[in-house]
Amino acid sequence: MTVTVDARALADGRSGAGDLGHVGAVDAAVALRLSCDASLMRVVMAGPSQPLDVGRRTPIVPPAIRRAVIVRDRTCRFPGCDRPHTWCDAHHVVHWTEGGSTSLQNLLLLCRRHHGMIHRREGFRLNLEDGVPIVRRWDGTVLENDVPLQRLAG
Repeated sequence: MTVTVDARALADGRSGAGDLGHVGAVDAAVALRLSCDASLMRVVMAGPSQPLDVGRRTPIVPPAIRRAVIVRDRTCRFPGCDRPHTWCDAHHVVHWTEGGSTSLQNLLLLCRRHHGMIHRREGFRLNLEDGVPIVRRWDGTVLENDVPLQRLAG
């Protein structure tokens, strides 16, 4: 599947930011959701059709890093959720469009339900504060967790 997207439009969340092959225009939110766990290839263009630079692919989470995330997190890290790692995706806390890396320090287990909620425009926001994952509601209030979340360490 190929999604062609303007990086600035994606970062700004503009409508019609991407083009899904054989489908047509898609909103930035759809392009961002599809790109979350995808292999990515950057192509820098001059004008509408002249490639200037074809960057390297950003790989999906390699198996060894995923195993390390599983050992560290064990279950979904969304407050109050205890879904097992087999139900979870390794989520990039800082998304690739914002310069996030595919590294242990930038990955967190989230079950599919909560992973989707993090990617919704009016959904929850996930940040790292002093290495601790903090989930905030759309209004900025912190979603408290009954279980203390450990600091993410590499």
